[in-house]
Amino acid sequence: MASKTTLITAILLLLLCISALAQRAIVLSESFYSASVQLKLKYTVVLPESYENIETERYTVVYLLHGHTGNYTSWITYAQLPIELANQYNCIIILPDGGNSWYVNWSGQTDGKPHQWENMLVKDLIPDVDKKYRTINKKSGRALGGLSMGGFGALAVGLKNPDMFGFIFSSAGAINFCKNIKQELARDTVDWNSPQLWSDDKKVVDITGFSNAKERTPQGFVFKTYADVDRYDPYTLFQKIDTASLPHIHLDCGNQDDFQHDAYEFLQQVKLRTSRYSFISLPGGHDVPYWRESIQHTFLVMHHIKFFR
Repeated sequence: MASKTTLITAILLLLLCISALAQRAIVLSESFYSASVQLKLKYTVVLPESYENIETERYTVVYLLHGHTGNYTSWITYAQLPIELANQYNCIIILPDGGNSWYVNWSGQTDGKPHQWENMLVKDLIPDVDKKYRTINKKSGRALGGLSMGGFGALAVGLKNPDMFGFIFSSAGAINFCKNIKQELARDTVDWNSPQLWSDDKKVVDITGFSNAKERTPQGFVFKTYADVDRYDPYTLFQKIDTASLPHIHLDCGNQDDFQHDAYEFLQQVKLRTSRYSFISLPGGHDVPYWRESIQHTFLVMHHIKFFR
């Protein structure tokens, strides 16, 4: 009995140590003004413990884009991101806020606002992060990924700006977003091309002018023409990029997710042009337990290809 008690005590102590380690990552909230969307926005920063101890070190940065109806806290509060990943891989994790924008520069908006959401990321947010934190400010030190809507956004923005990202990934992403909109344009129907039709989430975040579902969802259409769509279609972008410029592309999706077909379809195109890719199919659906597990596998992939310094 005594030996069992000792074993249980040791296990409990180990669990407490692991829990304490997980809490050492530093979580901060930052604000910045985005001229591209004319809003003061927020983003979450997760720093490794070493950031405050080694003042000369620079860090790889992983940008994680949230899904539809999400915000700058969702990867932690909703998707249960293990913040200890910042410690484990000695990197900075950034959680931007893109509202329900799909992270593209809109061309069919009707609310009189700019809605240049790709520009918000690459022209406003990333420079703000590089200015405020000790980042590795180049392609080899920057990753971009996301879940669901964010998975599409990561591929679209990453492939449109291949000189900025060394690793891009889509976790259960809506990769066929643009393909679906092309079909709608051909049929003269509206669904995917107008997120306001299905943005009825009532959550409120603490951002003036960008707090509720109506403010966070651009009005009108994402794209006006086929040419507008092609500017963000991952399939079109992938075919245009010189293979030497391609970042590593990682795809994952749950085996019970409706987007699994999208992931496999895009994977077949990737295989034809580059060997710098990875793919993981894990058990699960389009839900929190899946993303909490899959993000840990993604970081393992980045570690395996020596993306982290």
